[in-house]
Amino acid sequence: MSARLSGASRPSLCEDCQSRAVAVEQRADADERDRQEQERRLRQEQEGEQAAQKAGGWFSRT
Repeated sequence: MSARLSGASRPSLCEDCQSRAVAVEQRADADERDRQEQERRLRQEQEGEQAAQKAGGWFSRT
């Protein structure tokens, strides 16, 4: 859990609002992790395609 909303960081929020805020923050954190993972996969695919093109190179043109 993120330290931003956990614990007594927001003493002015009621328990229900605090739990909702924490849930929203956790969802945002999970979404960010998903986005980063998707970017990493896309980058790996692009690097793989570039490597395959380089492997073909000169000798595949004969």
